[in-house]
Amino acid sequence: MNLQEIEDRVARLDLAEGSELIYSLLLAYGLPKAGIARLRSGTYNRSAVPGETLWKGRVFDRYEANGADLHAAIDTVGADERVQREHPRFVIVRDAARLLALDMVTRDTLDIGLSELHSNAAFFLPWAGIEKQQIENLHYADVKAAERMARLYTEIVKANAIETKEDIEALNIFFARLLFCFFAEDTDVFPDGSFTGAIASLTNSSGEDTAGFLDALFRVLDIPEAEREGVPAHFLGFGYVNGKLFSVPALAPRFTAKARSIMLDAGTLNWSQINPDIFGSMMQAVIHPGERQAAGMHYTSVENILKVIRPLFLDALEDEFDKADTVSKLQRFITRIANVRVFDPACGSGNFLVIAYKELRRLEHRALRRIADLDRSSAALFTTSEIQLESFYGIEIDGFAQEIAVLSLWLAKHQMNVEFRELFGAEIPLIPLRDAGRIVCGNAITLDWNEVCPNEGDDLYVVGNPPYAGSNLQTAEQKADFAAFYGTRAYPKSVDYIALWFLKGSSYISDGQAELAFVTTNSLCQGEHVSLVWPAILGQGVEVAFAHQSFRWTNQARGGAGVTCAIVGLSTSPANPRTLYADGHARDVSNISPYLLGTPHSTIVYAARRSLAHLPPLTFGSMPNDAGHLILSVAERNEILDACPAASRFIRRFAGANELLTGTVRYCLWIADAEVDEAMALPDVAERVERVRQVRSQSSRSATRSLAGRPWRFGEVRHREGTSIIIPRHSSERRAIVPMGFLDSSTVISDAANAIYDAQPWLFALLQSRIHTGWVGTVGGRIKTDYRYSASLCYNTFPVPALSDEYLDRLAGHAFEVLEARERYSGRTLGNLYLPEEMPADLKRVHERLDSTVDALYGASPKRTDIERLELLFERYEEMAAAEKDAA
Repeated sequence: MNLQEIEDRVARLDLAEGSELIYSLLLAYGLPKAGIARLRSGTYNRSAVPGETLWKGRVFDRYEANGADLHAAIDTVGADERVQREHPRFVIVRDAARLLALDMVTRDTLDIGLSELHSNAAFFLPWAGIEKQQIENLHYADVKAAERMARLYTEIVKANAIETKEDIEALNIFFARLLFCFFAEDTDVFPDGSFTGAIASLTNSSGEDTAGFLDALFRVLDIPEAEREGVPAHFLGFGYVNGKLFSVPALAPRFTAKARSIMLDAGTLNWSQINPDIFGSMMQAVIHPGERQAAGMHYTSVENILKVIRPLFLDALEDEFDKADTVSKLQRFITRIANVRVFDPACGSGNFLVIAYKELRRLEHRALRRIADLDRSSAALFTTSEIQLESFYGIEIDGFAQEIAVLSLWLAKHQMNVEFRELFGAEIPLIPLRDAGRIVCGNAITLDWNEVCPNEGDDLYVVGNPPYAGSNLQTAEQKADFAAFYGTRAYPKSVDYIALWFLKGSSYISDGQAELAFVTTNSLCQGEHVSLVWPAILGQGVEVAFAHQSFRWTNQARGGAGVTCAIVGLSTSPANPRTLYADGHARDVSNISPYLLGTPHSTIVYAARRSLAHLPPLTFGSMPNDAGHLILSVAERNEILDACPAASRFIRRFAGANELLTGTVRYCLWIADAEVDEAMALPDVAERVERVRQVRSQSSRSATRSLAGRPWRFGEVRHREGTSIIIPRHSSERRAIVPMGFLDSSTVISDAANAIYDAQPWLFALLQSRIHTGWVGTVGGRIKTDYRYSASLCYNTFPVPALSDEYLDRLAGHAFEVLEARERYSGRTLGNLYLPEEMPADLKRVHERLDSTVDALYGASPKRTDIERLELLFERYEEMAAAEKDAA
């Protein structure tokens, strides 16, 4: 259940139930009905005292019917060993009018009138599996407000025909106005409670006149106070708001009695506690559930926004502030930050712009405080802020989000004005609204960014968390954006949608002094994306100025994103050194490559047709093209052998990636051309071969029909006698190693896996090293988050140094150690053996010895990190690619 549902349930409780109320309260938080029934019957109740309920781990509840001192009672109960033994999460003591509670884990207390129980429902949320820290992270006030507005939105949509684009725009504007009024009446912009109070007292409970009342009020809010002749007296207390918010014609929707009631309920919240940082995202998440996720967009927490804007510009401004030690330097610093412009071309509900604005205002406040410390007489001169909302630009494709972004900036401005007043005693009124963020509603891929935010002068920073949308998840509109951007439908079809933002962004900043930092899925910096996208980025004269390597993305919106992301900062003149962030640590490097590695050069790995290290070729396994008739289950194989033991010479193990990783056993008929007559003399074999002939001859593909003349053979035969290595094309990211198999001639590798024939044990050991898996995970790309192993990107590009006979022998020894260790666990699947929580200790030690040998081979010290190993590999790749080019 969500918070709103719990609050609604608590609000509907019959508070006159006396001692029985505890059972209804527990049910309201979703605790199991069967357990509560046993508690009520006494089975689960560990207290035999009348009026007491003690449920182990959950609650102690005492109902006092005789006017006892509740405070004395709860002090006694909290120290009672009988209660402490059962570890109840909450201790409750109550009577018919009052309730006291103690959280035995956090030691928080509650002391309320029983009628206030629903307003304090959050106190008992651990019963629903939501801890206090989670509540704080969710911004509880924002969640409550957003969910109430979502209920109102749903009810209004039910009662109104919202069909045209104009209808939607009008509804968006109405909700933005409503949000502003709720916030205004709780933050002294309007008289306290005046907006909700006016609706409650001046409109009919049926809701039939609510829309007319709101339309009249909203018209008044756009009239200067000096021009309000003839305006009803009950509207005169509301100030002149000005700005687009109330000047655009947009009628309020029709209200039902239920809609009016929900609106009044929303008005009872304390909107001064609302955080514009995240509230807009909450609004979108609840009003358009799933819509932004479907578009590949993810809401951004304050913590993650700071990961973007701190290295982009805030850290440098902090350093400049620290050095400003005179009044004149501080005044120049304030002028500098007042000239900063921030542009988010995928601004959503404005989170990035709001946080950037608030951080710049805080810097200004710190500078003003320092000026006052240096010159006390100057403090009286501080009457306004130099930082204007007009310096904040955005593009947003969703009309509702655009309205919320503008509103969020106004709310942020008012919050910072309140902070200014508390620091310097000067009032900066929010209304009349005199400036607003320059937020445009439109498609950022087709709009000219210079028309929205001209790239002129210094201190322009492009930020954001653009939509991701992998190639298989893109909408028709997003695919059309690719065609529009490239000017042709012959664009690379496997590229994620976010690539367009980096391509357009790099072009935009290359025309001036602007710098850019976007959140991105890490796929942009892995696999084929690098060769498809980054040459065009680097070709604009743009380089990576800073980066956060892959990290798990979380946020505070309900149903928040859970993806692996990176942050990439771009500049035409990056600082030296550059900062690379990984696992919460920062290090200085001379260069950052498109793979987000601290390599000396921005090397891009291109697909290669053959191994640059001259390794044996990697290919697919053999493809049956047989409609399943050449493939045998264990039972089918046994049935054939029972009827005709001589068939054993024509049956071999058959393995693809699934068989390798899960231990599934299958077989196949494998008949050489010279053995056809002998095989066809066996009825069961001949019958299966005949079925293959029939299926192939009836195919609509001429290539398949041509195979009908040799139905005993696989459609594509790649199997070779001797040892081979089988490599799954996909493997879970949870495995530190991509598990491979070392096989002999008795197993035929299927086309559902990669294969290396004539493979030696030393090569198997090298490919089972941590260093090789790191290369695969970086240059080979991913399918979702799993490894994707390909010949052209992973294997053929893998850099291998010259190997002495000594190293070949040592690697071969490690190969046999790995195979022997696996054999000891033949009852377990190979896929599970390589999961970190299931890998046996002896197998782990064998791999550690193998990795030590391979690290030494590449010149990596034992203390090297995986990232540093990759940097060594890229250096060797550069040498290898250069040698290949010279040889050509």
